[in-house]
Amino acid sequence: SLTRAQVNDSKPFPSGKSAYRFLVDRQKTLNTEALGDITKRTGEFSIWYGQDRRIWMYTTQRNELLNLVCMHPDVLSEVKESEEEFGDSHDDRDHKTRMLEIFADFDRRVLELLKLAEPSSVRLWKLWDMDPPSRRCNGRLGLLGDAALPFLPHIGQGAACAIEDAASISAIFPLGTDPEDVPARLRLYEEIRKGRASEIHSFSRSLGGDLEPGNEDARINRELMAKKYFPYIFGHDEYAHSVQRLGHWLEGSS
Repeated sequence: SLTRAQVNDSKPFPSGKSAYRFLVDRQKTLNTEALGDITKRTGEFSIWYGQDRRIWMYTTQRNELLNLVCMHPDVLSEVKESEEEFGDSHDDRDHKTRMLEIFADFDRRVLELLKLAEPSSVRLWKLWDMDPPSRRCNGRLGLLGDAALPFLPHIGQGAACAIEDAASISAIFPLGTDPEDVPARLRLYEEIRKGRASEIHSFSRSLGGDLEPGNEDARINRELMAKKYFPYIFGHDEYAHSVQRLGHWLEGSS
């Protein structure tokens, strides 16, 4: 974000992880006997864990496609200097072959699923992190979404929090808002959104941490923690919350 520098000095930094992403035709998987039943149920979100890597899978486009995200230490998929010297670009590399090598120790059914990826569709994304900023606004300038705070994908809430930011803005700035009130109302928006967004950001970061070798209890506890946290994430109505906070703010200002 070019505007972020006008509001705070937060800068993104490498998280130490990268992710291969691609789509697979679900019907194709249903016709592949080696996969068993891992793709038969619709509307599910599946995770396969390794110590320092994991694979996500969920359905999309009316359950016709499977979206796969294969996260791993970024050093395992970095472009080597020798490859760059010969003109191989980031997007021209054979990501599928390297992906299968990185996840070779995973369940054979999962590997069969990865093999169904079209080589040209596999894309590599380096995952960047950023500490929550101290400020979201400066005068008449306010930040929302990834410009305010980008999220790691470990709980899939980056876009959701951006929508919540927008809902808060729409509540705080109803039609007819006096232009003179903009700076003060942006400060209210910052006050409303900063805490919740930072908490979800921190939880997402913690879910992306590596597991101790052989510690199955740690994996189970992480999944239980996520389930307990879901009501806080999914049970929130930001528009109603911001309308309520605006009402209290107006009462205090009168």
